[in-house]
Amino acid sequence: IHYHHHPQPYAFGYSVKDHHSEQHRHETGNGHGAVVGSYGFTDARGIARQVNYVADHAGFRAQVNTNEPGTANQNPA
Repeated sequence: IHYHHHPQPYAFGYSVKDHHSEQHRHETGNGHGAVVGSYGFTDARGIARQVNYVADHAGFRAQVNTNEPGTANQNPA
């Protein structure tokens, strides 16, 4: 007997915050190979980073936004 499991749509996420920092992640998949999501954090100094991404037939693409000193917002992927 062979079982064939087909990809299923899904969604998940979490968010955690305390008096020092905050972090989160959210992602959805459409069951056909496309995934969209984001993750990020803010530390106790207020430094934040947010990554938004898409993975599909065209590949993986990410946009990174941060207020970290000495960096500029970039789209390296």
